[in-house]
Amino acid sequence: MLDLDDQVDATRRVFASDTRWTVVRGSDLEEGPSEGLPVWSRHVGDPILESNGTRRVAFALFMVQALTNDELVHEAPAIVGRETAPARAYAATALHGVGARGAKADEIPAARR
Repeated sequence: MLDLDDQVDATRRVFASDTRWTVVRGSDLEEGPSEGLPVWSRHVGDPILESNGTRRVAFALFMVQALTNDELVHEAPAIVGRETAPARAYAATALHGVGARGAKADEIPAARR
């Protein structure tokens, strides 16, 4: 098991790097079919992340998409499954113009403050 101090040190080194990097902060991984790209937020405490669950296949899909999304360079997005209750609730309010924080349909959905 990795020591948390080692993980913090490694992340600090990545953040200080001049290279193109993205540190994806995952949630609890779940088995099951894909629900599409996860939603993400720059803020760990964002209500959209409350469910703390992402399907493994969706996590992998996000990682592949992150390779070509310049919006995620030098970011540390926290992700959660798009079909979780908080993500669905956010999507319903965003459709009505309340706190719209989403990306364009062809981009990775983003929850932002």
